[in-house]
Amino acid sequence: MKKLVVILLSMSVAAGAVSCKKADDSPKPYEAICINDIVIKSEYITDEDYKCPFNVILPADYETSGKRYPVLYLFHGMNGDNHAWQTNGDVVKLTKKAVDAGVIAPFIIVTPNAYLTFFVDDLEWPEIFDQPVLKFESFFTKELQPYVESHFPVLTDREHTAVAGLSMGGYGASYYAFKYPEKYCFCDSFSGAVSGGDWTGLTDRVPSVEDVFKAKGYTEDDFPRLPEYVMDCGGNDMVCSQFNELTHRFLKSIDFPHKYRMYPGEHNWDYWRPAYERMLPELAEHFGK
Repeated sequence: MKKLVVILLSMSVAAGAVSCKKADDSPKPYEAICINDIVIKSEYITDEDYKCPFNVILPADYETSGKRYPVLYLFHGMNGDNHAWQTNGDVVKLTKKAVDAGVIAPFIIVTPNAYLTFFVDDLEWPEIFDQPVLKFESFFTKELQPYVESHFPVLTDREHTAVAGLSMGGYGASYYAFKYPEKYCFCDSFSGAVSGGDWTGLTDRVPSVEDVFKAKGYTEDDFPRLPEYVMDCGGNDMVCSQFNELTHRFLKSIDFPHKYRMYPGEHNWDYWRPAYERMLPELAEHFGK
């Protein structure tokens, strides 16, 4: 009997040792999956040659994690499309690097193709650009964003929704951030054409950041409800540096809190990739680490 008790006790101890073993809770490397060239039926985009496809970059386990994620809408420049940030901007690689380093928690990225619309409605270019007049702003705000929110596990509150972009896309991000401040907590403009149509004469359709502030009648009492705003532009940028400087002066003149930074660099991907990396710790203040 004593021998049997010893054997049972030994078995119990062994079983307990197995059940108390800690699971491997070491962080797993971040991986992403890209769903590209999504096209949705639209009331606003009806030209068969300009369907405004968009890409969605998700954490690879988005279907099984049970989580909902913050979302960044990331815009391309005049020569780009919905693939530009993946093919030229290394956005998947840079995001993986930041997530694995604990800089920011996984989030979802959406990259739409806005063609040459400047992200607004009804922009009619001179004959040098062969593009139909598109209602991209209406498409984006009334169809694309609602589609993303209903078909992917994104957090839909303002504090977990951000917008950023480069050059023309930096303009679009800034324009949306200040026209629809109830939707976005954060905006970063990389070498953005933030003067809008001032350089083209298309000011009626492409208002500058200053124009948007004045049209909305923003005062200091409104500033707390506006998104955190960053402008990041190369010191040798011959395309947009003057626009950023003028916009910075305007925002400073009305005491609107914002960040304006300038590093050595030109109007190219060698500047925009590091600018994207510089943004991520600031984005993490809203999205979490």
